[in-house]
Amino acid sequence: MVMRISAISLVACLISLSAHSQKPPIKFGDVPPDQLKMTKYDKDSSASAVILADYGESSIQYTQDIGFTLNFVRLTRIKILSKEGLVWANFSIPLYHDNGKDETISGLKAVTYNLENGKQVESKVKNDGIFKEKYSDNQDYMKVTLPNVKEGSVIEIAYKINSDFLFNFWDWEFQSTIPVMWSEYRAMIPEYFFYDKYMQGYVSLMINEETKKSSSITITTKERGEGLNSKTTFDNERIDYIENDFRWAVKDVPAFKAEPFMTTAKDYISKINFELSHTQYPNQPPKFYRGTWENLNDEFLKNEFFGQALQGSGFLNRIVEAVTAGMNSPSEKAAAIYSFVKQKVEWNGAYTKYAANDFKKVLDEKKGSCAEINLLLVAMLLKAGIQASPVLLSTRDHGFVREQISISSQFNYVIASMKMEGKTVLLDATDRSLPMNILPERCLNGQGYIVAKEGQGWISLTPASKSHTTTTIDLALDVEGGLKGKINFSRDGYDAQVMRKKYFSRGETDYLKDLAGSHSWELHKSEFENVKEISEPVKETHELTIAEHTQTGGGAIYLNPLLIHRMEENPFKAEQRLYPVDFGSPFEQLYTGKIVIPDGLEIEELPKPKVLVLPGNSAKYVYNVSHVGNFISITSRMSINRSLFSQDEYANLREFYNQVVAKQAEQVVFKRK
Repeated sequence: MVMRISAISLVACLISLSAHSQKPPIKFGDVPPDQLKMTKYDKDSSASAVILADYGESSIQYTQDIGFTLNFVRLTRIKILSKEGLVWANFSIPLYHDNGKDETISGLKAVTYNLENGKQVESKVKNDGIFKEKYSDNQDYMKVTLPNVKEGSVIEIAYKINSDFLFNFWDWEFQSTIPVMWSEYRAMIPEYFFYDKYMQGYVSLMINEETKKSSSITITTKERGEGLNSKTTFDNERIDYIENDFRWAVKDVPAFKAEPFMTTAKDYISKINFELSHTQYPNQPPKFYRGTWENLNDEFLKNEFFGQALQGSGFLNRIVEAVTAGMNSPSEKAAAIYSFVKQKVEWNGAYTKYAANDFKKVLDEKKGSCAEINLLLVAMLLKAGIQASPVLLSTRDHGFVREQISISSQFNYVIASMKMEGKTVLLDATDRSLPMNILPERCLNGQGYIVAKEGQGWISLTPASKSHTTTTIDLALDVEGGLKGKINFSRDGYDAQVMRKKYFSRGETDYLKDLAGSHSWELHKSEFENVKEISEPVKETHELTIAEHTQTGGGAIYLNPLLIHRMEENPFKAEQRLYPVDFGSPFEQLYTGKIVIPDGLEIEELPKPKVLVLPGNSAKYVYNVSHVGNFISITSRMSINRSLFSQDEYANLREFYNQVVAKQAEQVVFKRK
């Protein structure tokens, strides 16, 4: 009898022979003299540094000892043009790890090149310039600081990363916050691996090539006969396969410039993204790596550090009973539990999806991550008989969630939700300066995903209510242009949070010094209400004298009736914008009151009324100054009624702000009788 044994299975025998026909665009150490002599970048004279070339290459390879691995090589060369550009001498290389496996880095080279006395001098990085830093549960950073970097230096870094995580194919950014002269990325992918690829950003590719290359694998088998003296014979079988080779490149890319009111550059910078869809080896069914959101929901429910953590912790029953003692309505119980968790456990600043510690330890240590705090909140609400669920989201600095791609790595944060009087209420107990019905601004980023056995799915994170600041003045003008009287502020929502944080971080004395100093006011008496009652609007009243607000000339006194909240310049300076304007939340500023006119002055000129409205009432501005008896009455109301404006709406929004700035610059002119 003869027995056939496969030494290498068909699935595990693909040997990647990747060798792109094109040579890399740069070679390490081969720095042209003109790059060392460069003193400015002609296409952007304001650039503090410029990426001369950035080259990356990813491939899937196989070795008999390890199996399939991802390999990534990178070579980056940067010119430092000014002191502000010295920050580019610091590199952070992400390294993923999970279940005891780590991505490894090898072949790390980093060199600084300088011209000294007309000669090129090299300074190589030493061990003290390289260290690893923990970033999150699954990611570390290899930090590299190049030596002897100064204005005029050229710096260069090269390395290779080997990874067992086939799903973690490297994305590539073609754009940066400094100009890029050349950026190129290549990917060599055997036909057995299927990645979804999608571009983002607004930079056009100069090169976009896809070629197919014939390669082969060899299956080695051995035959061993029976008996002590049997011989073993080896057979080699060749199998052809196709390798898909991709090449993308851009040239002379302008620096990405952050604009006001945006989430994160990661959402809009030009790059290519990869997501592993499935693999399919010869004679085997496909294996899918990306399921549906329903599959992901089930995985989170079954996870011991997420859904399962909500089921146990029986000791919480006693705590919930004590916290809600004497309460009958679900809303009272929810408010009490929310207050207990927020005051009992301080947020440690960690953004996580899972609870690394059990709830007893979190309560004992009185600190926890966003997941630990808000999962604890959900667990306690459930034990009080309130329908509650966790919600996954991506914070504003993490980037928006692409709902068409069901992968958990898009999320980095957890909040809570509960059903109350037929409505879903979102809660986050990490921020002690916010009331129960308001999420921290970092969470206001599109949609969150409710994880639940029933009722799972997407929910909007946009606030239902506006932030308000109401300013009321009651002042008297004297014949010399001085003002005296009262000014009142009432703030709620995020405006109240900003005020409270300043008040408590600086203290009342310094808060008042800052307020008076920033406006050249002399404060005589100040009163505060509801500073600690975060569910109420915070109010402040100041008796004051203002000596330097008006201007005089030609026998006239010029007064801008807006003592505060005047918009002196348009935040939207760019004529065009390629990505949305995201205010985070709607808001309103109301400024109203009166200024008494002294007997020795009379009005020569008043600003004309103005009403500005954008389509759909998405934004509105109302301005009116009127003369009534011996005083002028002022109303200025700025309302942004929507948090998100598309690129197509930008021109109208920019012009709206232009007109607001112009109107708020107008003055009341008084002349002496």
